[in-house]
Amino acid sequence: MKPNLIIALSLVIAFAVGNSVEARKYTIYDRQVALEKKIDKAYKDNQLTLKEADNLKGKIKSVKEEEEKMKNKNGGKLSYEDNTTLEKDLNKISDKLHRKMLDKRAE
Repeated sequence: MKPNLIIALSLVIAFAVGNSVEARKYTIYDRQVALEKKIDKAYKDNQLTLKEADNLKGKIKSVKEEEEKMKNKNGGKLSYEDNTTLEKDLNKISDKLHRKMLDKRAE
């Protein structure tokens, strides 16, 4: 009975470790694209007005412009600090999008 238990536990551990290794790290670009898609979907689903959608897309455009400036200053690459700054900016946009969508549901 013990060998079966050991095998079963080994499989569970291997599966858990295997899945965590496959976790995908999103790039700044991936997040920008995903946010734009969410904004478009929210607008189509009437969870955002055109003005709100345009405002959020404008903020994403600003992040893209800031990213380009940061890359130009650093030989085409983002520093760790720059990446962190852009991630925080995208988090703010994402939070604002989700708050607006929840506000529309509550109406």
